Amino acid sequence: VKVNNTGSGSIHISIRDDTLQATNAPLGSLIEVAFDIRRDQVLGLPHWAQVDHYDIIAKVVDMDTQQLRGLSGDQRKTMLQHLLEQRFHLQTHVETRTLPLLELSVAKEGIKFTEWQKPPDGQDQSKGSMNVNNEELTATGVQMESLIRFLSFITHMPVVDKTGLKGAYNLHLKWQREEEGQSSGLHDQALPSIYAALPEQLGLKLESGKGPVKVLVVDHIEQPIEN
Repeated sequence: VKVNNTGSGSIHISIRDDTLQATNAPLGSLIEVAFDIRRDQVLGLPHWAQVDHYDIIAKVVDMDTQQLRGLSGDQRKTMLQHLLEQRFHLQTHVETRTLPLLELSVAKEGIKFTEWQKPPDGQDQSKGSMNVNNEELTATGVQMESLIRFLSFITHMPVVDKTGLKGAYNLHLKWQREEEGQSSGLHDQALPSIYAALPEQLGLKLESGKGPVKVLVVDHIEQPIEN
């Protein structure tokens, strides 16, 4: 574990076979991966833990190749949790708090997308694909749960499904990333924000609310000694 002071904007985290490798990774990002939680749901990180970046290489030494191949994603995340506990002395607990969130509901004009139709027997039965390329989302046969996860990632906020839609749907959405702004010159300035794009293109709307949100509370954490 070493502090990365390069100031680079490139961040890389991978868990493969017997090795965890992180380059220029913020501690918050490592916690996100380890606990499968968004950054806005992590509370109590001190300032240094929010700004310091780390290079980490960790290897599993007590498993053979067959055991490593049999590890599930959740088991690999648990191993990363143990690393954070050992090297950063991380202690946490989970709470449910009433916090600001976003509610996704159907706009007044109604939905502007189609329900996915199951192909006849003998044809392609695949469904549930979602592709995001820059500021464009194309989805086929996805449920609202998938869109909710995507919107939580984009808005950095908990999103609650109030649409009442239970089927699988085909979606197409184009928007302008808020962090880049209309005047950045990096993207199509004619594109709306995600909040405007949803009612215009999908007939859905995001509105502010409050409700129960699962959070990970950091009780204790220490800066690691480099090795």
